[in-house]
Amino acid sequence: MDRKSRTSRSATLDDTNEEVSLWKQICNALAKLENIQKDTANIVTNINSIHTTVNFEEGIPPSIGTRLMDYYRGGIDLSNSEAKTIHDIIEKVSVLVALRDASEYNNVIDQKRKKRRAEQDDASASSQLSKKSKTTTSSNHGILPYGTSVAARQPKQKDKNEEWILAVVLSYHPEKNKYEVEDVDQDDFGQKQRYMLQPRNVIRIPDADEAKSHAELNPGQDVLALYPGTTCFYRAKIVSTPTKNKDPTFIGNYKVQFEDDNNEVKYVMPRHVLEVPKIK
Repeated sequence: MDRKSRTSRSATLDDTNEEVSLWKQICNALAKLENIQKDTANIVTNINSIHTTVNFEEGIPPSIGTRLMDYYRGGIDLSNSEAKTIHDIIEKVSVLVALRDASEYNNVIDQKRKKRRAEQDDASASSQLSKKSKTTTSSNHGILPYGTSVAARQPKQKDKNEEWILAVVLSYHPEKNKYEVEDVDQDDFGQKQRYMLQPRNVIRIPDADEAKSHAELNPGQDVLALYPGTTCFYRAKIVSTPTKNKDPTFIGNYKVQFEDDNNEVKYVMPRHVLEVPKIK
């Protein structure tokens, strides 16, 4: 798979959209943070190398002392830059969350109306649903409620590979046995697309605490994972589990290798690593 297709689906949107602009800034800041931490790791390695090869009791050669001081100064500068970048990311995420909350508040009346209409549809179809319950695995028990975060399999499009997107449940239509979901991202016109999908094409995303309590998936297992910096899930293979991950920068995350991605590995939060559903 061409890595260019991995870029955020927001990349084509107008930067005047404040939420999208903030999201891009956060992604760029995270990439910057990763580079800073890699540079810091290199400096620590160089410092440790000098400490293991120099006999300090015999004195430090001037050239070695100069190099060591340069490494220490560089490490301090990188540490300050790392702290500033992290603070900037936290601040931008806080603003983004506030904007999202405000956007949801502005739409709450419209959403309540849609929800009431959906509830009326549910009530009118309740008798039909009870008849269908004998022949279908779907029932009111286990129905995903409004607002649930999910991975949603988009309807198959010509000449396009299977794509799972990050979405939110709007309603469940028992008479059709389908969920109405809304893409969390916007299209080129600033609109969030909605889809009617069968339950097998919708995977609930657990919250962070719940995901940590789940049994870990096995190394080598095929999964769907959210590609970093995007709102798309792609097929990947687990390289190491959160408890086996020794990278201090990504503690608690899965290490995965995405299909057709030049054998590069990425780190993904447990809640965004999902078992591949068995779709017939």
